[in-house]
Amino acid sequence: LHTPSDTATKTWISQGLAADWGVVVAQLVIDGESRGPHVFIVDMQSQGVVRECMGFKTTFNSLDNARVSFNRVWLPRQALLSRFCSVEPNCCGDERIAEYRFAGTRPPSFVLIAQRLLSGRLCISDSAIAYLEGVLRVTRNYAEGRMVWVDRHRKKSLASLPYMAKVLSIVEAGVNVHKAFLLLVQMQFADAVQRGEEPDRALVTRIAAAKVEAVEFAIMSLGMLRRDVGAYGLMADSPFGSRNDVLLCCRFAEGDSRVLQQMLVRDLLRAHSRPAAVCRLLFDVLRSWLSGDLHTTTKLRYLRDLQLLQLMWTLRRSVREAHQKGLAREEAETEAWLEAGDLVYAVAKTHAHHLIHSTVEQHFGRSKDTDRFLGMAAADCESGPTH
Repeated sequence: LHTPSDTATKTWISQGLAADWGVVVAQLVIDGESRGPHVFIVDMQSQGVVRECMGFKTTFNSLDNARVSFNRVWLPRQALLSRFCSVEPNCCGDERIAEYRFAGTRPPSFVLIAQRLLSGRLCISDSAIAYLEGVLRVTRNYAEGRMVWVDRHRKKSLASLPYMAKVLSIVEAGVNVHKAFLLLVQMQFADAVQRGEEPDRALVTRIAAAKVEAVEFAIMSLGMLRRDVGAYGLMADSPFGSRNDVLLCCRFAEGDSRVLQQMLVRDLLRAHSRPAAVCRLLFDVLRSWLSGDLHTTTKLRYLRDLQLLQLMWTLRRSVREAHQKGLAREEAETEAWLEAGDLVYAVAKTHAHHLIHSTVEQHFGRSKDTDRFLGMAAADCESGPTH
């Protein structure tokens, strides 16, 4: 087991300094040919295992985070976890060769090998919403008991004031919609695991959307609640403050949210790479715009498709301009992608909102919660960048 370069080093490994054993995903190379990522069980006390602390953090220093590399660590053949594949010794005359065997009709994919990433993303999404639900409950209890003067003779509870009532209702609706979406996705993932099947791309997409938007919604909601609850948000016994930094950790655990957003958008672009798909996209946008029916459940899809068209045009224009400057095709496409960064993330956000809202309405029907979520999500998406 070997780390060939600094960029191959494992970073931010929780309990990496304390662990006796590690499960390591690495490229399996046989006779100079890579067989793709595979999983190995490793004794972390083995010679050649190098562990370093990532450094002192602003919070959560009780959890160690390690940078781990491997300098030609010898592993027994049994270290390769063999549910999906194995490497067996085979004698060919006087020569012993390594024979790669796998279960099924094809070698295991990365999604199948690294399902822990998918379950981890679901756990993070669920934890973020559960954390927000606890903060909402404490905040609501405080706001219902906090009486404020509204004129010379009357007091009302903070929770009954229109601005506070609106925030509480929006956050509660968002919590309920996200919980419903997560329940559906968890059931679909559990079903795939129990059948021993690789989760399809649509499910991987829904899991990525859940991870990104559940965390972002929790962070945004905490900001709104703290903003409107008054001085209570500064108190040590409130649910606010540095303890909320756990949600920032959720942003880059089990797949950085920015990277997952780029994955969502690249999948969308691939799905619309053919001229016929682009024509259908244009037709759908024009039909929605001409109908004027942009206050219904179709609004998020319209906004996503419109932003996607803008992104496709921006990328095409940028690539053409880069070509005129003499850049090679691959370099031109990379530069175009980087320059379109804000629009890429706007498309990802709108796409994820649409997936969450449409999935919940399809399975549970329209409700006050889905309507409130739609209004909040549409306002959030419309405030994105313009090109």
